[in-house]
Amino acid sequence: MDTGPIRVRRFHPALVIILIIAVIVLSGFAAFKAGWLEGPVNAIQESVADIQWLNWLPIGPRDTTPPVISEAKVSDINETNAIITWQTDEPTTSQVMICESDGGCTWTELDENLVTDHSVNLSDLKPNTAYHFTATSTDAKGNQATAEGDLNTLAQAAATTLTISGVNTSNITDLSATIGWVTDKAATSQLEFGTTNAHGSTTTLDQNLITSHSIALTGLKPSTTYHFKVKSKDATGNEATSQDQTFTTRSTVSAAIEIGPEVGKRAPDFTLQDINGKTVKLSESLGKIVMINFWQDVQQSRNELSVIQEVYNKLSQDELAIFAISWKQTPAVTQSVVTSKGLTLPILIDETGEVAEKYDVIRSPTTFFIDTRGIIRDTKHYPATLKTVTQIESILNSMQ
Repeated sequence: MDTGPIRVRRFHPALVIILIIAVIVLSGFAAFKAGWLEGPVNAIQESVADIQWLNWLPIGPRDTTPPVISEAKVSDINETNAIITWQTDEPTTSQVMICESDGGCTWTELDENLVTDHSVNLSDLKPNTAYHFTATSTDAKGNQATAEGDLNTLAQAAATTLTISGVNTSNITDLSATIGWVTDKAATSQLEFGTTNAHGSTTTLDQNLITSHSIALTGLKPSTTYHFKVKSKDATGNEATSQDQTFTTRSTVSAAIEIGPEVGKRAPDFTLQDINGKTVKLSESLGKIVMINFWQDVQQSRNELSVIQEVYNKLSQDELAIFAISWKQTPAVTQSVVTSKGLTLPILIDETGEVAEKYDVIRSPTTFFIDTRGIIRDTKHYPATLKTVTQIESILNSMQ
Protein backbone atom coordinates (compact mmCIF):
# COMPACT_ATOMS: atom_id res chain seq x y z
CA MET A 1 0.00 0.00 0.00
CA ASP A 2 1.38 3.37 -1.10
CA THR A 3 1.54 5.73 1.89
CA GLY A 4 3.58 8.46 0.21
CA PRO A 5 2.40 12.05 -0.77
CA ILE A 6 -0.49 12.40 -3.24
CA ARG A 7 0.76 12.88 -6.77
CA VAL A 8 -0.56 15.84 -8.89
CA ARG A 9 -2.17 14.68 -12.15
CA ARG A 10 -1.10 16.88 -15.06
CA PHE A 11 -3.15 17.39 -18.28
CA HIS A 12 -1.36 17.23 -21.54
CA PRO A 13 -0.72 20.81 -22.92
CA ALA A 14 -2.30 19.98 -26.26
CA LEU A 15 -5.54 18.93 -24.59
CA VAL A 16 -5.68 22.20 -22.67
CA ILE A 17 -5.24 24.24 -25.87
CA ILE A 18 -8.03 22.28 -27.62
CA LEU A 19 -10.40 22.91 -24.71
CA ILE A 20 -9.66 26.66 -24.73
CA ILE A 21 -10.26 26.93 -28.50
CA ALA A 22 -13.51 24.98 -28.20
CA VAL A 23 -14.77 27.32 -25.47
CA ILE A 24 -13.87 30.41 -27.56
CA VAL A 25 -15.53 29.03 -30.73
CA LEU A 26 -18.70 27.99 -28.93
CA SER A 27 -18.93 31.33 -27.16
CA GLY A 28 -18.43 33.19 -30.42
CA PHE A 29 -21.03 31.10 -32.19
CA ALA A 30 -23.52 31.69 -29.41
CA ALA A 31 -22.83 35.43 -29.49
CA PHE A 32 -23.25 35.49 -33.29
CA LYS A 33 -26.54 33.62 -33.14
CA ALA A 34 -27.79 36.00 -30.48
CA GLY A 35 -26.92 38.98 -32.67
CA TRP A 36 -24.35 40.43 -30.22
CA LEU A 37 -21.66 40.55 -32.88
CA GLU A 38 -23.76 42.11 -35.69
CA GLY A 39 -22.94 45.70 -34.71
CA PRO A 40 -19.19 45.22 -34.34
CA VAL A 41 -18.99 43.14 -37.51
CA ASN A 42 -20.91 45.76 -39.52
CA ALA A 43 -18.67 48.47 -38.13
CA ILE A 44 -15.61 46.51 -39.17
CA GLN A 45 -17.08 45.88 -42.62
CA GLU A 46 -17.86 49.56 -43.15
CA SER A 47 -14.40 50.65 -41.95
CA VAL A 48 -12.68 48.33 -44.38
CA ALA A 49 -15.08 48.82 -47.29
CA ASP A 50 -12.36 50.27 -49.50
CA ILE A 51 -9.84 47.56 -48.79
CA GLN A 52 -9.28 44.85 -51.38
CA TRP A 53 -9.91 41.58 -49.58
CA LEU A 54 -9.04 38.12 -50.64
CA ASN A 55 -12.12 36.13 -51.52
CA TRP A 56 -11.17 33.27 -49.19
CA LEU A 57 -11.15 35.42 -46.07
CA PRO A 58 -14.16 34.90 -43.76
CA ILE A 59 -14.60 38.60 -43.12
CA GLY A 60 -15.08 41.35 -45.70
CA PRO A 61 -16.90 44.63 -46.50
CA ARG A 62 -20.73 44.81 -45.98
CA ASP A 63 -22.98 44.79 -49.16
CA THR A 64 -24.35 48.35 -49.41
CA THR A 65 -24.82 48.50 -53.17
CA PRO A 66 -28.49 49.12 -54.11
CA PRO A 67 -30.06 47.21 -57.00
CA VAL A 68 -30.37 48.93 -60.36
CA ILE A 69 -33.88 49.39 -61.81
CA SER A 70 -34.35 49.63 -65.56
CA GLU A 71 -37.16 49.47 -68.13
CA ALA A 72 -39.86 50.82 -65.81
CA LYS A 73 -43.03 50.89 -67.98
CA VAL A 74 -46.80 51.23 -67.79
CA SER A 75 -49.07 48.99 -69.89
CA ASP A 76 -52.67 47.79 -70.24
CA ILE A 77 -54.12 51.09 -69.09
CA ASN A 78 -57.91 51.38 -69.02
CA GLU A 79 -60.46 53.31 -66.95
CA THR A 80 -59.61 51.67 -63.61
CA ASN A 81 -56.54 49.45 -64.09
CA ALA A 82 -52.90 49.49 -65.22
CA ILE A 83 -49.80 47.28 -65.00
CA ILE A 84 -46.35 48.54 -63.88
CA THR A 85 -43.33 46.47 -65.01
CA TRP A 86 -39.57 46.88 -64.46
CA GLN A 87 -36.32 44.93 -64.24
CA THR A 88 -33.51 44.79 -61.66
CA ASP A 89 -29.92 43.64 -61.95
CA GLU A 90 -30.32 41.30 -58.98
CA PRO A 91 -33.24 39.49 -57.33
CA THR A 92 -35.38 41.92 -55.35
CA THR A 93 -38.91 42.45 -53.98
CA SER A 94 -41.71 44.30 -55.80
CA GLN A 95 -43.98 47.12 -54.60
CA VAL A 96 -45.55 50.24 -56.10
CA MET A 97 -46.76 53.48 -54.54
CA ILE A 98 -49.44 55.29 -56.57
CA CYS A 99 -50.28 58.96 -55.94
CA GLU A 100 -52.94 61.32 -57.25
CA SER A 101 -52.24 64.95 -58.03
CA ASP A 102 -53.91 66.04 -54.79
CA GLY A 103 -51.26 64.14 -52.82
CA GLY A 104 -53.20 61.07 -51.76
CA CYS A 105 -51.03 57.95 -52.06
CA THR A 106 -51.53 54.22 -51.61
CA TRP A 107 -49.18 51.23 -51.64
CA THR A 108 -49.73 47.92 -53.33
CA GLU A 109 -49.16 44.80 -51.26
CA LEU A 110 -45.47 43.93 -50.94
CA ASP A 111 -44.42 40.97 -53.09
CA GLU A 112 -41.53 39.43 -51.11
CA ASN A 113 -40.50 37.05 -53.90
CA LEU A 114 -36.94 37.92 -55.02
CA VAL A 115 -37.05 38.27 -58.83
CA THR A 116 -35.43 40.32 -61.55
CA ASP A 117 -38.53 40.75 -63.75
CA HIS A 118 -41.25 42.62 -61.89
CA SER A 119 -44.95 43.15 -62.64
CA VAL A 120 -47.51 44.81 -60.36
CA ASN A 121 -51.22 45.18 -61.16
CA LEU A 122 -52.89 48.45 -60.20
CA SER A 123 -56.66 48.33 -59.69
CA ASP A 124 -59.52 50.48 -58.40
CA LEU A 125 -58.11 53.57 -60.10
CA LYS A 126 -60.30 56.53 -61.05
CA PRO A 127 -61.22 57.07 -64.71
CA ASN A 128 -59.63 60.00 -66.55
CA THR A 129 -57.16 60.67 -63.73
CA ALA A 130 -53.42 61.52 -63.68
CA TYR A 131 -51.26 59.40 -61.34
CA HIS A 132 -47.59 59.41 -60.32
CA PHE A 133 -46.10 56.02 -59.44
CA THR A 134 -42.97 54.89 -57.62
CA ALA A 135 -41.71 51.35 -58.22
CA THR A 136 -39.66 50.02 -55.28
CA SER A 137 -37.33 47.00 -55.08
CA THR A 138 -35.29 45.77 -52.09
CA ASP A 139 -32.55 43.12 -52.27
CA ALA A 140 -31.74 40.40 -49.75
CA LYS A 141 -29.32 42.71 -47.87
CA GLY A 142 -31.94 45.43 -47.44
CA ASN A 143 -30.60 47.72 -50.17
CA GLN A 144 -33.44 49.55 -51.92
CA ALA A 145 -33.93 51.23 -55.29
CA THR A 146 -36.82 53.19 -56.78
CA ALA A 147 -38.04 54.33 -60.19
CA GLU A 148 -40.79 56.87 -60.87
CA GLY A 149 -43.19 57.61 -63.68
CA ASP A 150 -46.63 58.93 -64.63
CA LEU A 151 -49.79 57.45 -66.07
CA ASN A 152 -53.26 58.66 -67.05
CA THR A 153 -56.28 56.38 -66.87
CA LEU A 154 -58.75 56.38 -69.74
CA ALA A 155 -62.01 58.30 -69.61
CA GLN A 156 -65.11 56.32 -68.72
CA ALA A 157 -66.79 55.07 -71.88
CA ALA A 158 -70.13 56.71 -72.45
CA ALA A 159 -72.89 54.30 -71.45
CA THR A 160 -75.03 53.21 -74.35
CA THR A 161 -78.73 53.71 -73.87
CA LEU A 162 -81.84 51.80 -74.85
CA THR A 163 -84.70 53.85 -76.28
CA ILE A 164 -88.41 53.02 -76.14
CA SER A 165 -90.80 54.60 -78.63
CA GLY A 166 -94.22 54.08 -80.24
CA VAL A 167 -96.03 52.91 -77.12
CA ASN A 168 -99.62 52.13 -78.11
CA THR A 169 -102.77 50.27 -77.04
CA SER A 170 -104.99 48.19 -79.31
CA ASN A 171 -107.65 45.48 -79.27
CA ILE A 172 -109.25 47.01 -76.19
CA THR A 173 -112.30 45.07 -75.01
CA ASP A 174 -114.19 44.96 -71.75
CA LEU A 175 -111.73 42.39 -70.38
CA SER A 176 -108.51 42.74 -72.34
CA ALA A 177 -106.12 45.05 -74.17
CA THR A 178 -102.89 44.75 -76.14
CA ILE A 179 -99.89 47.02 -75.45
CA GLY A 180 -97.22 47.50 -78.10
CA TRP A 181 -93.93 49.42 -78.34
CA VAL A 182 -90.64 49.60 -80.23
CA THR A 183 -87.01 49.62 -79.00
CA ASP A 184 -83.98 50.81 -80.97
CA LYS A 185 -82.10 47.63 -80.01
CA ALA A 186 -83.25 44.06 -79.46
CA ALA A 187 -84.51 43.76 -75.89
CA THR A 188 -86.85 41.90 -73.52
CA SER A 189 -90.54 42.71 -72.96
CA GLN A 190 -92.46 43.32 -69.76
CA LEU A 191 -95.39 45.39 -68.47
CA GLU A 192 -96.29 46.91 -65.13
CA PHE A 193 -99.99 47.73 -64.80
CA GLY A 194 -102.79 48.40 -62.36
CA THR A 195 -105.73 50.66 -61.61
CA THR A 196 -103.43 53.35 -60.12
CA ASN A 197 -100.04 54.78 -61.10
CA ALA A 198 -98.52 52.55 -58.42
CA HIS A 199 -99.39 49.69 -60.80
CA GLY A 200 -99.02 46.64 -58.57
CA SER A 201 -99.09 43.92 -61.22
CA THR A 202 -96.31 42.76 -63.56
CA THR A 203 -96.50 40.47 -66.57
CA THR A 204 -94.16 37.53 -66.95
CA LEU A 205 -90.82 38.64 -68.40
CA ASP A 206 -90.49 37.73 -72.09
CA GLN A 207 -86.73 37.17 -72.46
CA ASN A 208 -86.80 37.03 -76.27
CA LEU A 209 -84.63 39.88 -77.59
CA ILE A 210 -86.75 41.73 -80.15
CA THR A 211 -87.33 45.32 -81.29
CA SER A 212 -91.11 45.17 -81.89
CA HIS A 213 -92.91 44.31 -78.65
CA SER A 214 -96.51 43.30 -77.92
CA ILE A 215 -98.12 42.03 -74.71
CA ALA A 216 -101.79 41.13 -74.28
CA LEU A 217 -103.39 41.90 -70.93
CA THR A 218 -106.35 39.67 -70.04
CA GLY A 219 -108.67 39.22 -67.11
CA LEU A 220 -109.28 42.97 -66.80
CA LYS A 221 -112.43 44.62 -65.44
CA PRO A 222 -114.99 46.30 -67.73
CA SER A 223 -115.28 50.11 -67.83
CA THR A 224 -112.04 50.49 -65.83
CA THR A 225 -109.08 52.84 -66.37
CA TYR A 226 -105.72 51.08 -66.15
CA HIS A 227 -102.27 52.64 -65.73
CA PHE A 228 -99.25 50.95 -67.31
CA LYS A 229 -95.61 51.37 -68.28
CA VAL A 230 -93.50 49.19 -70.52
CA LYS A 231 -90.02 47.90 -69.68
CA SER A 232 -87.23 46.46 -71.83
CA LYS A 233 -83.61 45.41 -71.24
CA ASP A 234 -81.02 44.73 -73.94
CA ALA A 235 -78.30 42.06 -74.01
CA THR A 236 -75.74 44.33 -72.30
CA GLY A 237 -78.02 45.16 -69.38
CA ASN A 238 -79.21 48.60 -70.49
CA GLU A 239 -82.80 49.03 -69.30
CA ALA A 240 -85.48 51.47 -70.39
CA THR A 241 -88.92 52.21 -68.93
CA SER A 242 -91.67 54.28 -70.49
CA GLN A 243 -93.67 56.96 -68.75
CA ASP A 244 -96.96 56.03 -67.11
CA GLN A 245 -99.85 55.82 -69.59
CA THR A 246 -103.51 54.81 -69.34
CA PHE A 247 -106.30 53.07 -71.23
CA THR A 248 -109.93 52.32 -70.36
CA THR A 249 -111.62 48.99 -70.99
CA ARG A 250 -114.99 48.92 -72.72
CA SER A 251 -118.25 48.24 -70.97
CA THR A 252 -119.27 44.61 -70.67
CA VAL A 253 -121.36 42.85 -73.29
CA SER A 254 -124.97 43.92 -72.96
CA ALA A 255 -127.03 41.55 -70.87
CA ALA A 256 -129.64 41.89 -73.58
CA ILE A 257 -127.55 39.67 -75.85
CA GLU A 258 -129.13 36.25 -75.65
CA ILE A 259 -127.22 33.25 -74.37
CA GLY A 260 -127.16 30.29 -76.71
CA PRO A 261 -125.06 27.99 -78.90
CA GLU A 262 -125.70 29.93 -82.11
CA VAL A 263 -123.31 32.38 -83.80
CA GLY A 264 -123.81 35.90 -82.45
CA LYS A 265 -125.04 34.79 -79.03
CA ARG A 266 -123.18 34.68 -75.74
CA ALA A 267 -121.62 31.28 -75.17
CA PRO A 268 -123.26 29.39 -72.28
CA ASP A 269 -120.99 29.38 -69.25
CA PHE A 270 -119.99 26.05 -67.73
CA THR A 271 -117.78 24.53 -65.04
CA LEU A 272 -116.03 21.19 -65.60
CA GLN A 273 -113.06 19.30 -64.26
CA ASP A 274 -110.10 18.49 -66.46
CA ILE A 275 -108.55 15.05 -66.69
CA ASN A 276 -106.28 15.89 -63.74
CA GLY A 277 -109.16 16.97 -61.49
CA LYS A 278 -108.65 20.72 -61.86
CA THR A 279 -111.82 22.82 -62.04
CA VAL A 280 -112.17 24.94 -65.20
CA LYS A 281 -114.76 27.69 -65.72
CA LEU A 282 -115.39 29.15 -69.17
CA SER A 283 -116.00 32.70 -67.91
CA GLU A 284 -112.47 32.79 -66.45
CA SER A 285 -111.14 32.79 -70.02
CA LEU A 286 -113.03 35.94 -71.07
CA GLY A 287 -110.60 38.34 -72.69
CA LYS A 288 -109.07 35.51 -74.71
CA ILE A 289 -110.25 33.84 -77.88
CA VAL A 290 -111.67 30.46 -76.87
CA MET A 291 -111.88 27.28 -78.92
CA ILE A 292 -114.16 24.50 -77.56
CA ASN A 293 -114.11 21.06 -79.18
CA PHE A 294 -116.63 18.37 -78.20
CA TRP A 295 -115.25 14.93 -79.07
CA GLN A 296 -115.83 11.20 -78.68
CA ASP A 297 -113.72 8.15 -79.40
CA VAL A 298 -114.49 8.00 -83.11
CA GLN A 299 -112.09 8.33 -86.02
CA GLN A 300 -113.25 11.80 -87.08
CA SER A 301 -112.77 13.21 -83.56
CA ARG A 302 -109.40 11.50 -83.10
CA ASN A 303 -108.11 12.99 -86.37
CA GLU A 304 -109.38 16.45 -85.43
CA LEU A 305 -107.77 16.28 -81.97
CA SER A 306 -104.35 15.80 -83.59
CA VAL A 307 -104.82 18.99 -85.64
CA ILE A 308 -106.05 20.96 -82.62
CA GLN A 309 -103.00 19.74 -80.63
CA GLU A 310 -100.76 21.22 -83.32
CA VAL A 311 -102.53 24.57 -82.97
CA TYR A 312 -102.15 24.38 -79.19
CA ASN A 313 -98.42 23.79 -79.56
CA LYS A 314 -97.97 26.60 -82.06
CA LEU A 315 -100.03 29.51 -80.71
CA SER A 316 -99.58 31.52 -77.51
CA GLN A 317 -101.83 30.46 -74.64
CA ASP A 318 -101.81 34.07 -73.39
CA GLU A 319 -104.25 34.97 -76.18
CA LEU A 320 -105.95 31.65 -76.96
CA ALA A 321 -107.67 29.11 -74.69
CA ILE A 322 -108.42 25.65 -76.10
CA PHE A 323 -110.69 23.14 -74.36
CA ALA A 324 -111.29 19.62 -75.72
CA ILE A 325 -114.41 18.31 -73.94
CA SER A 326 -114.79 14.54 -73.72
CA TRP A 327 -118.54 14.14 -74.28
CA LYS A 328 -120.44 11.25 -72.65
CA GLN A 329 -117.31 9.17 -72.12
CA THR A 330 -115.82 7.73 -68.94
CA PRO A 331 -112.52 9.07 -67.63
CA ALA A 332 -110.91 5.72 -68.48
CA VAL A 333 -111.93 5.93 -72.15
CA THR A 334 -110.86 9.56 -72.23
CA GLN A 335 -107.47 8.74 -70.75
CA SER A 336 -106.84 5.97 -73.26
CA VAL A 337 -107.36 8.38 -76.17
CA VAL A 338 -105.21 11.05 -74.52
CA THR A 339 -102.41 8.55 -74.02
CA SER A 340 -102.58 7.04 -77.50
CA LYS A 341 -102.62 10.47 -79.20
CA GLY A 342 -100.05 12.06 -76.87
CA LEU A 343 -102.38 14.97 -76.10
CA THR A 344 -101.22 17.80 -73.81
CA LEU A 345 -103.98 20.35 -74.48
CA PRO A 346 -106.60 20.82 -71.71
CA ILE A 347 -109.01 17.84 -71.71
CA LEU A 348 -112.30 18.41 -69.83
CA ILE A 349 -114.72 15.64 -68.74
CA ASP A 350 -118.48 16.02 -69.55
CA GLU A 351 -119.41 12.44 -68.66
CA THR A 352 -123.15 13.17 -68.28
CA GLY A 353 -123.34 15.31 -71.42
CA GLU A 354 -124.81 18.26 -69.47
CA VAL A 355 -122.54 20.87 -71.10
CA ALA A 356 -122.91 19.32 -74.56
CA GLU A 357 -126.67 19.68 -74.14
CA LYS A 358 -126.26 23.45 -73.46
CA TYR A 359 -124.46 23.71 -76.78
CA ASP A 360 -126.95 21.49 -78.69
CA VAL A 361 -124.22 19.02 -79.57
CA ILE A 362 -125.64 15.94 -81.30
CA ARG A 363 -122.70 14.74 -83.41
CA SER A 364 -118.96 14.43 -82.77
CA PRO A 365 -116.80 16.34 -83.42
CA THR A 366 -118.33 19.80 -82.93
CA THR A 367 -116.23 22.96 -82.42
CA PHE A 368 -117.14 26.49 -81.25
CA PHE A 369 -115.03 29.63 -81.71
CA ILE A 370 -115.73 32.32 -79.09
CA ASP A 371 -114.31 35.88 -79.18
CA THR A 372 -112.76 37.85 -76.32
CA ARG A 373 -116.17 39.18 -75.26
CA GLY A 374 -117.67 35.70 -74.94
CA ILE A 375 -119.66 35.86 -78.21
CA ILE A 376 -119.79 32.78 -80.48
CA ARG A 377 -118.28 33.82 -83.81
CA ASP A 378 -118.08 30.52 -85.72
CA THR A 379 -118.95 26.82 -85.40
CA LYS A 380 -117.96 23.61 -87.13
CA HIS A 381 -120.33 20.62 -86.92
CA TYR A 382 -119.56 17.17 -88.29
CA PRO A 383 -119.16 16.36 -91.15
CA ALA A 384 -117.57 19.82 -91.57
CA THR A 385 -114.44 18.85 -89.58
CA LEU A 386 -111.22 20.77 -89.03
CA LYS A 387 -108.57 19.14 -91.16
CA THR A 388 -105.55 21.50 -91.08
CA VAL A 389 -103.78 23.99 -88.82
CA THR A 390 -104.09 26.61 -91.57
CA GLN A 391 -107.88 26.21 -91.58
CA ILE A 392 -108.06 26.85 -87.82
CA GLU A 393 -105.62 29.77 -87.97
CA SER A 394 -107.76 31.40 -90.68
CA ILE A 395 -110.82 31.29 -88.42
CA LEU A 396 -108.88 32.64 -85.43
CA ASN A 397 -107.37 35.49 -87.49
CA SER A 398 -110.84 36.54 -88.64
CA MET A 399 -111.79 37.03 -85.00
CA GLN A 400 -109.03 39.51 -84.20
